[in-house]
Amino acid sequence: MNHMSPQFLRVVFSPGVQPDKWFARFDERVPGWRVAGAAADDPLKYVDRGVADLALVRLGAADVDKYVFHQVVLYEEQVGVAAPKDHPIKVMDRVRHAELEGEMEIYTTPLSGEVDSTQVREALQVVEANVGVAIAPRPLLRAINQPGVVHRDLLDATSVGRTRVAAVWKIDRDDDFVQDFVGICRGRKARSSRQQNTSSNGKRQQK
Repeated sequence: MNHMSPQFLRVVFSPGVQPDKWFARFDERVPGWRVAGAAADDPLKYVDRGVADLALVRLGAADVDKYVFHQVVLYEEQVGVAAPKDHPIKVMDRVRHAELEGEMEIYTTPLSGEVDSTQVREALQVVEANVGVAIAPRPLLRAINQPGVVHRDLLDATSVGRTRVAAVWKIDRDDDFVQDFVGICRGRKARSSRQQNTSSNGKRQQK
């Protein structure tokens, strides 16, 4: 029996994004295709260069260039705060921003929401040395997992920029398989009309 090699949808994602369930659903639902995924600090550049088909990218307030890319916002991220492991927040489920009064903020997500992952990593190394706190998207703090640091959800942080995770792909790279993946990210159920039109060899059936 002939087994055709799968084709790959190349997806690059920002650190802290957890796309494994989406990858698994795509692999299961789209015959002849698999996701090849990798994390990168600047996933959009890989899409722009044609190295990746789609990015799951952390965005701030600004959208991507609508004349070059399609963008679908998937969710907003929870703001988090990281502190030395023996800081009082270690016994708290969540922290209000006012409770950090007087703390040195080594890093805070700017109001633009544009997060520099390298700066966050460097800030967490300082925090580990028992100096100050760092405020950044909680999923990113969790992904970096800096030893000697605890992190919690941060509430009422009105002076902290918000971040969103979006699926982004080039307009000239749009096709049914990219749309399938984006649909899965948005919660499309199995056996949707789009997936029913996929034949067993991974090609679309003509109506």
